[in-house]
Amino acid sequence: MQNKRRATKAAIICYSFGDIASQFVWTFVGSYLTIFYTDVVGIAPAAVSAIMMIARIWDAFNDPMMGAIAERTRSRFGRFRPYIAFGCPILAVFAVLTFTGPFGNGTAGVLWAAFTYIVAGMLYTMTNIPYSSLNAVMTEDADQRNMLNTSRNIGMNIGMTIVQSLSPILLLRFSSAGAQVADSKGYLYTAIIYSLVSIPLFLVVFFTSKEVVQPGGDQAKFSVSATIKNLVQNKYLMIISLVMLLQMTAFMGRIAVCAFWVIYCLGSFTMISIIMTLPTLLGIVGSFFVPAAARKFGKRQVLMGSMAIQAVGLIIMFLAPFDNMTMVMAGNVIFGLFNVGMPMTLSMVADSVDYMDLKRGVRTDGTAYATYGLATKLGNALGGALGVLIMAAFGYVANAEQTATALRGINMTVNLFPAILFILATLCCLLWDMSDKDADDMRAKLHERNSGNTSVEQ
Repeated sequence: MQNKRRATKAAIICYSFGDIASQFVWTFVGSYLTIFYTDVVGIAPAAVSAIMMIARIWDAFNDPMMGAIAERTRSRFGRFRPYIAFGCPILAVFAVLTFTGPFGNGTAGVLWAAFTYIVAGMLYTMTNIPYSSLNAVMTEDADQRNMLNTSRNIGMNIGMTIVQSLSPILLLRFSSAGAQVADSKGYLYTAIIYSLVSIPLFLVVFFTSKEVVQPGGDQAKFSVSATIKNLVQNKYLMIISLVMLLQMTAFMGRIAVCAFWVIYCLGSFTMISIIMTLPTLLGIVGSFFVPAAARKFGKRQVLMGSMAIQAVGLIIMFLAPFDNMTMVMAGNVIFGLFNVGMPMTLSMVADSVDYMDLKRGVRTDGTAYATYGLATKLGNALGGALGVLIMAAFGYVANAEQTATALRGINMTVNLFPAILFILATLCCLLWDMSDKDADDMRAKLHERNSGNTSVEQ
């Protein structure tokens, strides 16, 4: 395909800033909000689980709607970029409010937690789905899409490295003098710092990105039924959505409860920095090899290999005695080094968008990438919601010395169950029968069909 419209090198690099910003907001929420609710505010595990599940049930409707609205937006800035610029400041405000507990742990406190968490999730949707959707419209070149997703994965790992390494330090620094674990003041001030930093990072993406791929014709007016129909009829989107749900429940869900494992099983609050930072650092290293590996082996094979080996690392950590740090760290290194599957899933979402565009003449960038955002939030919530219920069933009690049974339950929740999910996601990839050559041929046909549509929104 000649005369492909491409992104600039600066845009590819700066695209990573959006995921760095997302980690400052959502990884901090995902990593610490569950333990903040249970151990600081004092909300019962069952109530925490209910809050998170209600939020995700709403997201099942809200996220596709946001995607459909964004892809039908027309402005001088494009379809997706305006939501990044105008949504990020409001998201920052509510990310802070989630770490407040002005009404305690009674009914009013539970309602406040539910309100702030659900609204924060909606605002994350309003900002992050358009950000994710940019990948499919910034370039027509398959290699550049892989590069954009690799850039994003590097940004994700950089952001997570900063959040996971600095958070325990900041949390204790801003907590009351002499505190051994973080208190409410520590959580609030840390959330304020991260939220303020996220805003300019999002704005860098807004100013450097350009939407060069436009729909071939006029988009139909928004319809819930039509939106659902377009999603369900896209078999490749359904396959990769299932893979992403399992993948993100394993990865983000584990993050939501990992602090419990480090604090109670490994025995140190400050070790959270080491245990949760190392995989993200190694993920950055692994990400540099992803574009070359994808060209040689194909996207599906790289995705399957990364998830299968991550499962091995988690099983090693599950089997490791709590005082055997050599075995724990070996599993952690394996898990982190192969934390490179996300760029492939995002590139495969882009392939599914092209498939639907060629097959039915409907370009569903926003709604397709909404499935990624939904999978991320569902995974985090399922890990937190089901995780605290499983731990409670094994006898977990907040701020207390845990029984051997409770420790076993925490270990299973953090390591064994995510490993099983990674294995299931690997097997689901076998349903994907579109080769990379097939995807390239589709893009060539789309370019030929849309060659008369040369307008580019700036």
